[in-house]
Amino acid sequence: MRWDFQGNLRLGSNVVELLLPQSRPFLMVDFVDSFHADPAPTLDAGRHISANEAYFDGHFPGMHIWPGTLTIEGMGQTSALLMTVLMMRRAAAAEGADPELAMSRLRNLDLGYRMHPGHRADDAADLLQRMRAEPPWLAIGASIEVKFLRPVFAGQRLDYRSRLTGEVGNMMRFDVEAVVDGTPVAKGTLSGARVSRPPALT
Repeated sequence: MRWDFQGNLRLGSNVVELLLPQSRPFLMVDFVDSFHADPAPTLDAGRHISANEAYFDGHFPGMHIWPGTLTIEGMGQTSALLMTVLMMRRAAAAEGADPELAMSRLRNLDLGYRMHPGHRADDAADLLQRMRAEPPWLAIGASIEVKFLRPVFAGQRLDYRSRLTGEVGNMMRFDVEAVVDGTPVAKGTLSGARVSRPPALT
């Protein structure tokens, strides 16, 4: 599904891997498509489901049905990406900068991975240095309430949307949805805590 505010924060898999603690094959997001701060912080992301996925070896043999738990994980990782983008925007604002600067710097970082001639290498190097120096965030799940509406099959593009609906201290609550070709396949709410990643894991 292409939601109405699509395309303003296109980030490919290389940048996604920098922003999330998960690594392949447990990375369930291939790209970020959009972020909007108002009226509620919302992030759109997605994943291309390939028949080459190892998960299909046992789920189910002879019929490539995507495991529902992985759809939940994808929506959770999308929520973690939303949380990370929000933290970067807030850090920029705390330094007296426009929060949109964080978005611009992420876009520039992605241009480098696409070998785009407009890429600013010095800015990307500075952002990477900051990302390594500052303690990354981990999202620890506390509650999952999700309904599955339709199966997902190999060859489909699975689009995720996460919207921040509540925040108290380090606790966050998200409304999440997954769609294929404009049709919802799962939706519900996720909640959890953001915590600093232990030094041993950085």
